[in-house]
Amino acid sequence: MDRKRRPADQESQEPLVDMVIAVHSASRPIEEAVRSLLDGGLRVGQVGGLRITVVCHNISEETIAARIPDHHRSLVRFLELKDGIASPAGPLNHGLAHATGRYVGVMGSDDAVEGGSISGWASVAERHASDAVIAPERHADGRKIRTPVLRPGRRHRLDPIKDRLSYRTAPLGLIRRSELARLGLRFTPGLPTGDDQEFTSRLWFGGGRIDYARGAGHYVVGAAAADRVTFARRPVEAELEFATKLVEGDWFQGRSSADRRAIIVKLVRVHVFGLVQTRFDSGGWSADDRAELATLLSGLLKHAPSALDPLSVADHRLVRAILDPSVGAAGLQELASARRKFGQLKTVLPHSFEATLSPESPLRFMPAAAMLR
Repeated sequence: MDRKRRPADQESQEPLVDMVIAVHSASRPIEEAVRSLLDGGLRVGQVGGLRITVVCHNISEETIAARIPDHHRSLVRFLELKDGIASPAGPLNHGLAHATGRYVGVMGSDDAVEGGSISGWASVAERHASDAVIAPERHADGRKIRTPVLRPGRRHRLDPIKDRLSYRTAPLGLIRRSELARLGLRFTPGLPTGDDQEFTSRLWFGGGRIDYARGAGHYVVGAAAADRVTFARRPVEAELEFATKLVEGDWFQGRSSADRRAIIVKLVRVHVFGLVQTRFDSGGWSADDRAELATLLSGLLKHAPSALDPLSVADHRLVRAILDPSVGAAGLQELASARRKFGQLKTVLPHSFEATLSPESPLRFMPAAAMLR
């Protein structure tokens, strides 16, 4: 059946979009998230419109509902989940399990959307029969978030490797609800961070049609809340547990070498390198931390050794230092800083000449990121 032309069945009596917000603390500005959705361009609480679901995670509905103005409160469906687990996966899965709309989306409780965004994303999905629509993303202060790093000018029928979809970790935008069932998509239970890694990997590499909603309104990432569970300092193994679970799972093991390579290079470039820098910013590295990181990085690379080839010369030097315990903390920090000095030959040239034309090569990756709109 053509998904653009559906009969007047039970689905027509449901919302077009179910948007799920998980909230864990009364200090989060949930009222701002709700207000922005009310301005999202779809009728709220009506058939064929938008349903807003707030999942109150390990906190009472009354406490969270009290933050919503009286004239907006009746437009929100509140669900409670008390699982005692400090992970966003549980409440997001709970909210999605209660969704009945044609499309679903998830949202952070201190985030927002620009006016008209939801209707804009839904229009893209309906026009192109999309299985997923990726929303443009920016920070609250206006800075653009340049993920995923699409091919210049590309916005329809995105390719997970050529359009570097792995760099969009969070599934922000809209997903056809039937795609959740087809691919068995769930946020990974119990993880304090990275619970969305396997979810989006399965989505991007799942064979469905994926479009980018350029010009249709941004998802706006708010300032990090002081109590955000994903910002707490944890042991290295716990910090990157999501990566280990992903690459050792049956789904990843069944992927092609090209798929595995695309996912591994992103894990190294974003999460391993990112952790190196954030640890220096929050207390530095102990010998035990360094050993854990080296073991974890080695474990990732064994699944796709060629993932290092398109990395820059500076990136490759940092990899070697992480794996070499004789490199001191000062040397590690110097190399971590050097890889971010963009424009120098060591950050522009790939480690392997044969990987020059790879989508992950700096010579292709950097211009594509700069041109993303």
